[in-house]
Formats: sequence, structure tokens, C-alpha cells
Amino acid sequence: MDVVQLTDSLIGFDTVSPPGNEEECARFIGDYLKDLHVEGSSVELHRFASKRANLVATFRGDSPGLLLAGHIDVVPPGDNSLWKSPPFEGKSRDGKLYGRGAADMKGGVAAMLTAIASARRRRLKRSITFIATAGEEIGYDGLRSMVSSGKLQGVAARCGVVGEPTELKPVRGHRGSIVSKVTIHGKSAHASAPDMGINAVEKAVLYVEKLGPLRRELAKATDPNLGHSILTPTVIAGGTKSNVIPESCTITLDARVVPGIDRRTILDGLVDVAEATQKRDKDFSADIEILYETYPLSLGPKDQVVAIAERITGTPSTIALYATEASDYQKLGVPTVVLGPGSIRQAHIYDEYVEVEQLEQATSIYGRFIDTVCT
Repeated sequence: MDVVQLTDSLIGFDTVSPPGNEEECARFIGDYLKDLHVEGSSVELHRFASKRANLVATFRGDSPGLLLAGHIDVVPPGDNSLWKSPPFEGKSRDGKLYGRGAADMKGGVAAMLTAIASARRRRLKRSITFIATAGEEIGYDGLRSMVSSGKLQGVAARCGVVGEPTELKPVRGHRGSIVSKVTIHGKSAHASAPDMGINAVEKAVLYVEKLGPLRRELAKATDPNLGHSILTPTVIAGGTKSNVIPESCTITLDARVVPGIDRRTILDGLVDVAEATQKRDKDFSADIEILYETYPLSLGPKDQVVAIAERITGTPSTIALYATEASDYQKLGVPTVVLGPGSIRQAHIYDEYVEVEQLEQATSIYGRFIDTVCT
């Protein structure tokens, strides 16, 4: 299969997370790599939940070499009737391949696999490790499961590439993401007698109003490349019926953070806001939890992998606003850039697509990475 056919095949697997269901897709990738019949290679499925799995493959060289990685889960397609073609059937038209995951990021995964296939007969001085992860869209649960189980403890690579859509421009840094949930407790009552209850939605409004000082304090945490940290309420949900005083309400908050700001900083800050709200209103009560955390990525413009990426693409490296698994690989000791086909503007939208030309260019770029680092 060429890179377009392979991308089409990957799109055909419904790997929406949640729930995930990535195992069948991971097995397909494993079979593809096994069929290359590369001597000394290993291909291993890492199953961490029902119908959920990651895939790790190693093509051995004399010393550590290159990590190529990407995720195989996708976000929900939404209303299928709003797609011009079925979201899980790759459709090519006007030089573009359409389908859920075309850009984010089955196209990048397919380009990496095609580059590995093209290099299968070369003698590797340094190894290639390929990782396809599940659950990136819901907090990196696939990758984190491998880390916690020790599966990636021995990952050896001089540098890495994550194939998220960057329009083939190297990304060397991005802020981390910390997602938290505040559950406000109230007391149910009939809406005709609101004084008999405690309105959790009204208490949630008070809490949001109290976030100002924390948001301003986080803005003081800056990085010369990544800017400043931010905290944004993104989801609020409460109530069951129009004539019932809501007994609970949840607020989801998304923090984008620079190095030095971690889950403890955010948790302590949200607890302080809750205590300040309670001083204003004795009936206020809340539970606070961190749902998941991703780390900032911060590589210097002179780091080796950045220099390689800039040389191969002929494009200066840049900073992204979104978060990726590249920071987790950096935390494991592998300096990793983000570089892949497609645009982040296509991610998570109806009629998602990737340009065929970029798929082909990405295959060439990953092949040159293999040449530079491994052969």
C-alpha cells in the first residue's frame, strides 16, 4: 500500500475515544509491520483495557536511534449527516483525503509506517522505535499506561518525532495542559420554593466569579518561548429539570501551563478559590479533582533534533498552542519534535482532510530522518 491507501485503511477503523476501541487498528498496524519481515525486529501489542491497545515496534541497530510516534484514536465525528462523505471511509477528491483522523493523526502515522517500509532493506546503524498509542484525545491514557507498567522504561532513542499535524513545520515547544473538575454541591427542592434548597448552579456562578485572582497569578508564570499560563472554564453542567432546584453542578477548567506550573499548583489554587467562595457564602460546598495533566514541551532552537528537523524540512522551528505526547517522550529522556502532515485547523472538524501532497512529503521527511539518524 502507498501512503494514501494506508491512511485510508487506518481511517476505516472507528477508534473514537471515548470509548477508544483502538485494539483492532493497533493489530492491523502490527500485522503491517510484521509483514515487512525485517530481521531482528520486534512488534508487540500492549493491551491495557478491553478492546484498547497500543503498539510498540523496534527495528534494531547497533545503538539507540530514532523514535517515531503517533496516536491512533480520534475524536467523535459528531453528526454524520454534516459530513459530505462518511467519516470512517476515506474519500479522495481534489487532491485531499477526507475522513475522521485524516489530519489528526492517522495520516502522520501512515506516513511513518510507509517510511519504515521503504527503509526495511537498509542496514541500521541505530535502531528505529515506532509507537502507536491509544487514548491521546482523553488524557494520554494509552501512553501513560505503558509508562506506569514499565513498558517504556527501556525506550532508547537519541531523538524522536511525533507526527501530529503541523503542515510539515517543526514544532519544538508547547504549553502543558491540566484539566480539572469542580463539583458544586447543593440541595434539591421544588423551583416554586427555592429557599427550601441550595441552588448548585448559582453557587457555581459565584465560584467562577472568584477565579480572577488565580487567573491573574497564573498569567505571571511566563516562558520566553511559550508565553504565559492561562486558566479557562470550558464546561458547566448542572440541573435535571426546569422546576427542580439543582443539587449539583460541575465546572470543567482547562489550564495551559508553562514549565514550573504543575497539577499541585492548579489544585492548590482551585482549593483557595473554593475557600474564598465559602467565606462569602456559608452554604457553598465543592469537591475538586485533577482529571489529567500533560507536560510542557520545551526544546531549544539549537537542540540536535530541532536542527535535524529544520535542515530536512528547510523550515525554521516554531511553537504550538496545543499539547502533544512529545512532552511525555521528552520526560522519558527522548528529545522529541512535533512534525506531521495536515493542519491543526482541520483537527476535530467536519470534513476533516489532509492534502495528499503533504502525506507524500511527510513520508519523504520521515525517510530522511531515518537516513540521518539511523543509517
